[in-house]
Amino acid sequence: MANYAAFMTLSLFTIILMSIADPVASRGNNAGSAGSSSSGEAFVVQGKVYCDPCRIQFPTKISYPIPNAKVVLVCRAREQSGESYNVEGTSDASGMYSITATGDHEEEICDVHVTESPDSKCPEVMDDERSARVSLTDKNGVRGNIRPANPIGFMVKEVDPRCKEILAEIGIIGL
Repeated sequence: MANYAAFMTLSLFTIILMSIADPVASRGNNAGSAGSSSSGEAFVVQGKVYCDPCRIQFPTKISYPIPNAKVVLVCRAREQSGESYNVEGTSDASGMYSITATGDHEEEICDVHVTESPDSKCPEVMDDERSARVSLTDKNGVRGNIRPANPIGFMVKEVDPRCKEILAEIGIIGL
């Protein structure tokens, strides 16, 4: 029992020393140190790219993920139209993307958007869900470095015949 207590004390002491020596590791920053800015801040923007077979611009049970879609994170100053920061990413097989952004962008407006669909059956960029706004600062009360983004995506040219029934199930009629 004494050996167990000594082992636990030594383990706790080691963990405390490691967190003092490397405070980034103790915060759980999974963005890694690669690509960090001089300010040391990094945010991971995560979201999903999907196809809307009903052309209603929100996901339904027949919406499906779009793999290999190019996703662009763009930040711009609030009073200017030019880009101040730009990072690209690609959605995986499940339509999910993860983009690491470096630096604090407190004074900027940042959006993630899609450009062109790799799915020929779902080619049209949505009007309402072509982009998602994200906050890339730790000075607004949001804790942690993960920044979830709303789903963004594309639409089919012709509405899927199953949509009328699916929309009626959720209380949307008359479309």
